[in-house]
Amino acid sequence: MGIVLTTGEPMEIVVHDDAAALAKLFTLPIAKRLGALAQMRGVSEFDEPAMKQLTQIHERGDGFRVGVDDPRYPVALARLVKADVWGQLRRDLARAWEYQRAVLPGIHHPETVDVELTLGYPDDPLFIERTLGYYGMGSKPGSIWMVAWPTDYNVTRIGACGVHELAHNLRTPNVESHFDLAEWVIQEGLAEVFTVEVCGPGSTGAWYAPVAGKVLEATWQKVTAAFGTGRSFPDWTPYVLGDEVAGRMGLRPVGVPHMGGYAVGRAIVERYLAATGLKAAQAIVRPTAEILTSVGLAPKDQI
Repeated sequence: MGIVLTTGEPMEIVVHDDAAALAKLFTLPIAKRLGALAQMRGVSEFDEPAMKQLTQIHERGDGFRVGVDDPRYPVALARLVKADVWGQLRRDLARAWEYQRAVLPGIHHPETVDVELTLGYPDDPLFIERTLGYYGMGSKPGSIWMVAWPTDYNVTRIGACGVHELAHNLRTPNVESHFDLAEWVIQEGLAEVFTVEVCGPGSTGAWYAPVAGKVLEATWQKVTAAFGTGRSFPDWTPYVLGDEVAGRMGLRPVGVPHMGGYAVGRAIVERYLAATGLKAAQAIVRPTAEILTSVGLAPKDQI
């Protein structure tokens, strides 16, 4: 069944607290863990595409390795529980929705948003050191998927990361333009500023904190010059996530620092909000072309 969109005010945010199920999974024989994880995620073992994706996440992606018995996993899970990260998600996401509908009543939104958080993989420097051990995906309305390996920095910001992903869930049903590099960059900028509006100035931003000053100016030029080019995510990913992630994915580096597209998107959105007096919660429904024009960037047709 597809996601149901509505303009009614109620939105059910379902945070799946999998801590107990994960703790049990780590006590099972290794051969039974993938099946237990699939059951936890509501995936049938006969659903080959879904099982392939789950395996990819937990064998080669940023999810914990389901095929090994690692004593660090239960300890890390206990740290997430102690930090009440699932409670953070419930509280911050509820607060974000209350804020959004107060600022902009009648916005299109999913009737239900399912939120899943899984334990990350601690032995990938790109994930731990550069992406700070946590991130989420929320581009599909009705679904937020997150991964985290607890650190001193991120255990207090898991809820804020969920708020960033909720902004994607809210923008996607409210803009009619095709998805391209410019839209992706604007989405990330709006999500970051929306998170700051809900959770405070220290809640996000460390992923791309080094992209400032002269580095930001150069990255702005590089990223915005590519607007209107490319046809799919492999073409756009280096400009948003940066050369390190692009290299990991086998894509051509373009000279953008890690998460540089986020920094550019946030700078564009902040200039737009300053020029218009709007909040991110209001701008979340505004067309990308309008935002670009307001900051002196002429929208470019897709090539």
